[in-house]
Amino acid sequence: MYRAAASTLTALGCAFAAGLTAPTSASAATQAVTPTTAPAAVARTPGGNYHLATPTRVVDTRSGQGAPLGTVDQGEVVKVKVTGVAGIPTTGVQAVVVNIGAVSAKSSGWLVAYPSGQARPATSTLNYRTGWTGSATATVPVGSDGTITLTVGAGSTDVLVDAVGWYSSATSTQTGGSLLDPQDPYRLEDTRSNGGAIPAGGTKVEQFGFYDSAGSRLKAIAANVTAVAGSTTAGYLTTWSGSGTRPIVSTLQYARGEVSPNTTNIPVTYLGADAFGNSRYSFALTATGSGAVNVIVDVLGYYTTAADGVGTVYVPMAPQRVADTRTGLGVAKGKRGTNSTAQLLMPTALVTTARTKAFVGNLTGTGATKSTYQTIWSGTAPTDSSTTNIAPGRDRANGSIVLTPKSDDGARLRYSVFNRDASADFVVDMTGRFDTSPDQPAGASSSKRIVSHQSYLMPAAKGR
Repeated sequence: MYRAAASTLTALGCAFAAGLTAPTSASAATQAVTPTTAPAAVARTPGGNYHLATPTRVVDTRSGQGAPLGTVDQGEVVKVKVTGVAGIPTTGVQAVVVNIGAVSAKSSGWLVAYPSGQARPATSTLNYRTGWTGSATATVPVGSDGTITLTVGAGSTDVLVDAVGWYSSATSTQTGGSLLDPQDPYRLEDTRSNGGAIPAGGTKVEQFGFYDSAGSRLKAIAANVTAVAGSTTAGYLTTWSGSGTRPIVSTLQYARGEVSPNTTNIPVTYLGADAFGNSRYSFALTATGSGAVNVIVDVLGYYTTAADGVGTVYVPMAPQRVADTRTGLGVAKGKRGTNSTAQLLMPTALVTTARTKAFVGNLTGTGATKSTYQTIWSGTAPTDSSTTNIAPGRDRANGSIVLTPKSDDGARLRYSVFNRDASADFVVDMTGRFDTSPDQPAGASSSKRIVSHQSYLMPAAKGR
């Protein structure tokens, strides 16, 4: 089960048939904005700033790249070198963003990613079953030796690890970096109602207008990408900037007959300004598989360079379980039924009520009685987006960036989990949080938003 509704903005966007060139004019959905003067620049501290990595595969146990050759079995540990590769420096790195894949799992189980040098947490990063191939993106603090650790809690599988990005520490000498403006999930693309499935080997380019009253430059978006695969198709999707050569990495693998989500950070390409003064950007989705696949993109936040310090910084923490309906941890015990919403409170020891704006959470749906989807978000307003898709015997974990507004009494921070159909349990693991930048001037606020959207299939390369 998956959400069928597309956003109004996407419905207004223009879909272009395969073989047409990229549009050169602004979409009819573009909104005019009133230009504003950017606030004055402030001194910026590097701690918690996000940096793009060069998308690079750093581990593939099928070939012995970056780890011993062969499957990783229950209890085995793989230490992954993440500094000094993919453009990530050797010092000043507090956390990395990696896409972790399980390939043709030999037996069902799960694995967990965590900082090297720390005890293995009682959480999970990626769940898999026998014969399954899939992936999950994780933000993992880096150990003092420049590595992260993967441990298989149960089962046996080959493992892939792709580096996506990194967060600088307070001691970093790296210049630049981006701050995150987290959002409730917003549906940007749904190919089922906007141009149709991406063909095997095809690339769909997403163009959008972006308004930011602070005059910042967008570098990446945080987004949940979902492959809605047909009953006979399987393959993988790569999300990338659409500029230059497509990287040889995968964002998510989709299996036959499954709906497969994964949350990741997608670099964007700047295209210039439109007639209304909005900046225009693009990114690309490439499908590699045995058939066409429909794709959904739900935006969770914007990474922008912000000289004025407006935005949030990443604060790493050891993975911790904060809710589990199977045991009653942090939430009333018991499965959730159709159209149910659980309203939860963040543990006060894990957040700063005055500064925490969002957390990085891993939502695992488990024990479903029939196909359903679950959504983790602030709970402030309804959302047409999904986080993870599950079915009987098909548990699934997916990460998300979750807004945490204050509770009604102002004493706690809250969030919600929605279950669409059937009866199912859910588990929430917290791996970090985003706090207001210490450089943000008092009273400053962000107005970042997407104001137009259009997409088209990239013309196929002509043979010689």
